[in-house]
Amino acid sequence: MENENYLFFADGGDNDQANDAIMFPASRFHGAVSTDNTTLEFFFKDAAGANSNDDISCTITADKHEAVCNEFASLATRTKTNTNNFTVISDLNGGLPSNEGPISAVGITAITAMTITTA
Repeated sequence: MENENYLFFADGGDNDQANDAIMFPASRFHGAVSTDNTTLEFFFKDAAGANSNDDISCTITADKHEAVCNEFASLATRTKTNTNNFTVISDLNGGLPSNEGPISAVGITAITAMTITTA
């Protein structure tokens, strides 16, 4: 898609191992579910085209599911002017893309840890 927004997730693993980071087009988002008061899972259509979902399991600030989902929706649907449509949802490495600066910021600050599982 011409104005597709791409969503980036990175755990605290320095992006040097499998599943330390992943990026999805926003159109592959399938939904989110809470599994307890500090866990929210985001599901995306599998990046490799399998008949299963990729899963980003996020540890969040207790009982902030609605706030995290609201911020995710805002970031995922945003179209940026005069820049690419690369959006950091959460980068726990703290290393931001040099060409994005404050546009990408740190993503959703209520996410404190994550596990990326691909099909």
